Amino acid sequence: MTARATPYPPAGFDIRIPQPLWSAALDEVRGYAGLSGPRGRPGSEGLVYLGGVPAADAVVVTSLFRLHHEPQGDCVKPTPDEVRWLLSELRRRDEKLVAQLHTHRHGARHSPGDDQMAASFHDGFLSIVVPRFAIGVERIDQCVVHEYRGGLFRPLPPAEMTARFTIHPEIVDRPCQQREPDHWDRFARKLRQIARARPWRPKA
Repeated sequence: MTARATPYPPAGFDIRIPQPLWSAALDEVRGYAGLSGPRGRPGSEGLVYLGGVPAADAVVVTSLFRLHHEPQGDCVKPTPDEVRWLLSELRRRDEKLVAQLHTHRHGARHSPGDDQMAASFHDGFLSIVVPRFAIGVERIDQCVVHEYRGGLFRPLPPAEMTARFTIHPEIVDRPCQQREPDHWDRFARKLRQIARARPWRPKA
């Protein structure tokens, strides 16, 4: 079975996002904060999508899809070409659409338009709303997450959201530790100390 054909895990599944993808998603939507929409009002909403692969009890995010859409003010409506591109890339990469992430001007709430214009209506699909055009937002607990279940989007309580989302670094380095000197190192240092304390002098 392909990753795209694999259903979302049962309700309550974990979501694992690599830190570079999360940071890049916020950077992308934050870039629309200074762009005016068609009516000239300063600031526009930004929208990106997260793709990934389902596991037994989790979904692992493996890609970030950036439409580079036009600034539209207080809404984002992808064009048919943008939607076709997204679906084509998901098929090509054999990935599932995991979440949409977009900004709001003020608070993070799921508006009626967000409910109606969501990119997916499959149980388990996630909609992440970032407040204040993502200005000053870095963590998932500063956002609001809605999950589609049983025909509607329901908000995840803060405790559940924090428990289910893990944003982790991709590269992990083992901490450097001071190497214990071996016996030869200690012996060599002792010889050097003796040599400095008792300089050799030729006999008269």
